[in-house]
Amino acid sequence: MNAQIILLIFIAIVVGMLCGAAIVLLIVVKRRSQRVDSMISAHNAIGLFAMVEIPFDSTSKGKVRVKIQSSTVDFIAKTDNIQGFQAGERVFIVDARGNQVWVVSEHSLKKE
Repeated sequence: MNAQIILLIFIAIVVGMLCGAAIVLLIVVKRRSQRVDSMISAHNAIGLFAMVEIPFDSTSKGKVRVKIQSSTVDFIAKTDNIQGFQAGERVFIVDARGNQVWVVSEHSLKKE
């Protein structure tokens, strides 16, 4: 009777260890297939509205602030618009090249 209990305990321990090892192996395989990237690039900002922080026009660079994925990020901004933008204006991000965004006026998006 004692031998049966010891054998049952041994089998339970071995089965528990095998199940635990299988779960760890599945977690490792799953994590290897996942791509984790917490970096926010300028390409994530395309299609979003931003606020001008440093004024700029077609001949200069400025800075815009945009909220992406619950984070506030500043980008160097450029535009092809001749009139330029002042601090506090809302702009729309239409393109990203490197770490810079290209913007247009919020008013240029409205249909008249």
